[in-house]
Amino acid sequence: MGKAIARGFLVVVGVLSLVNFAAVWFALDLVAQRLGTPARDALAESTLRGDLGALFGMFGILAILAAIRDDRRLLIAPMLLPALAVAGRLLTYAQSPTPAAVPLMAVEALVLGGVLLARTRLG
Repeated sequence: MGKAIARGFLVVVGVLSLVNFAAVWFALDLVAQRLGTPARDALAESTLRGDLGALFGMFGILAILAAIRDDRRLLIAPMLLPALAVAGRLLTYAQSPTPAAVPLMAVEALVLGGVLLARTRLG
C-alpha cells in the first residue's frame, strides 16, 4: 500500500466514522432501533451518545489527522478501538453465537487491517 493510498484510506474510514458519530449524536433513535438497543431513558441516551459517539468520533478525528499530518503515532487509538470492538464481539459470539454479528466483525477486522497497513506507510 503506497503512502497516498494509505492516507486516502484513512481519510475515507475517518469520514465514515464521523458520519456514524453524527448519526449517534443527531439520529440516536434510528441508530438505537437498528442496533436493537432502544434508549429507554435519558441515562441510556447519554450512554449511547457518549460511548458510541466517543468511539466513532475519536477514530474519525485521529484517522484523518494521521493522514493529513503523515504521522503514524496518531493511529494508536484508531488501531485499539476496532481491535477492542472485535474482541468484544468475539467474546459475545462465543457466549451466544449470532450470525448477525459476523458482518460487523468482518468490517471492523478489515478496518483494523487497513489501519495497520496504513500505519506502516506513514511517517
